[in-house]
Amino acid sequence: MSLLLLFLDELKGFAKSKIMIILWFGLPALAILIHFIQPETEDFPITSLVTIVVSSIGSTLSSIMLSTSIVNEKNNHVYELFLVRPVKRYSLLISKFLAVYLCLIIAVGLSLLVGLVIDGITVGIPEDFLDLIFDSLSISLSSMAITCSIGIFFGVLVSSVAAAAILSVYLGSQLSSIILLPTFFSETLDPVLLALTIGISATITIMIINIFIFSRKQF
Repeated sequence: MSLLLLFLDELKGFAKSKIMIILWFGLPALAILIHFIQPETEDFPITSLVTIVVSSIGSTLSSIMLSTSIVNEKNNHVYELFLVRPVKRYSLLISKFLAVYLCLIIAVGLSLLVGLVIDGITVGIPEDFLDLIFDSLSISLSSMAITCSIGIFFGVLVSSVAAAAILSVYLGSQLSSIILLPTFFSETLDPVLLALTIGISATITIMIINIFIFSRKQF
């Protein structure tokens, strides 16, 4: 079974999951709620605020979904059925990551669109709007990628669904924030470029570790 087929199968499954449906409808609703609460943003576009908030919440929930999904499949001996076929173990993890990450991008994109509409109707679009959105979205995408890869790490490492969920909630987003912390203190480097560089390199590194551990698991 090819990586593409595994990806499409995982995408179909995750897209129908309750958590992802909640994200697709809940995150845009949260964007509207943030507008009605009207937080003091000092002319900071609500779209940028929405992007940061929903990406943080969405990536945490996605991390939980990834970790608990892997643990459940391990405990239910699902991988034994896959591995009797010509399926590479790394394909199983990569397909899960890509499927959830794509679903998460769609959810954040919907929320971003809602925030954009709200900004356009209420306060108008500032001149530097595109720059602000690009900056916040780039950092958010980097954070989401790291958080999802950390979720897979906990799913591969532990055998308890509860432990995987707790670790994903309390450590997943925090670790991704720590990894991206240098982007907020860099005065010489472009923070967006630095965030993308750190996000891509950290995600790839964590996924390599995940694949290494997973390849040595006994199923």
